[in-house]
Amino acid sequence: MFQMPSHLISIAALLLAAAPAGAAWVLPSGTAADLGGGTVSMGCADILNGGTLALGAGGALTAARDVSTQAGALLALGDGRVELAGQWIPSGQVTASGGQVLRTASPGCPVAGQAGPVPLGNGAGAPVAVPTLDGWALAALSLLLAGIGRRTLSTQ
Repeated sequence: MFQMPSHLISIAALLLAAAPAGAAWVLPSGTAADLGGGTVSMGCADILNGGTLALGAGGALTAARDVSTQAGALLALGDGRVELAGQWIPSGQVTASGGQVLRTASPGCPVAGQAGPVPLGNGAGAPVAVPTLDGWALAALSLLLAGIGRRTLSTQ
């Protein structure tokens, strides 16, 4: 019987774990959405706003992974809030009258970066940096996974 080498299993597991999910809410240029004060839980999906997105009084977008407002687009927070776990990319216009953007974890969507309030940016065009693993840390993690895989295979 063919047995796959443990280091290949570990590499495959690492690649699968690092693969981004494909779900997203995309508003193309020229489209508009208004939550009317309601709440939408994104389930760790991305928001790609190329049109106009208004939250309304007390509205909220929660459990998002990455949120991007593209150049020429508008995100009108009002006094609502956006809760995201990853990147905040405010390349378009972001307006708020008491609203806020918060980086926070949600079920299945761990926080990447500093938790807490995120500067709105208002067309700054540069994403807010999220720390990543250094090369040495990624290599150490790969070796650890390979060791676990080797141990698991040898005990079966």
